[in-house]
Amino acid sequence: MSGIILPLIVLALAAWIIPWLLGKLLPEGVPWLIAIGLLSAASLTVLSAAVFWWLYGKAGDAVLAETPGHFVALAARAALVWAPIMVLSVANLPRGWRNVQW
Repeated sequence: MSGIILPLIVLALAAWIIPWLLGKLLPEGVPWLIAIGLLSAASLTVLSAAVFWWLYGKAGDAVLAETPGHFVALAARAALVWAPIMVLSVANLPRGWRNVQW
């Protein structure tokens, strides 16, 4: 059971931090907010697939023979964990806007 807690914590923290970092890098505004959401979702999907690939690698090299699509499908299922946190993080970004009003 403890083997699953660390990856969940990593994904949850990444789901909060990635949109926050992108919000610092990209300009303010609604179109950029949408871009931040899309870039965050893509980044978290790749990160989730990498975490699953790493966890499978710990199980044995034969498991790594799976197609990349398998890991992407697992990452999509992991969106149940990171997507709500990412949405809250993206929705929180306009609170810090100085130049553009929501």
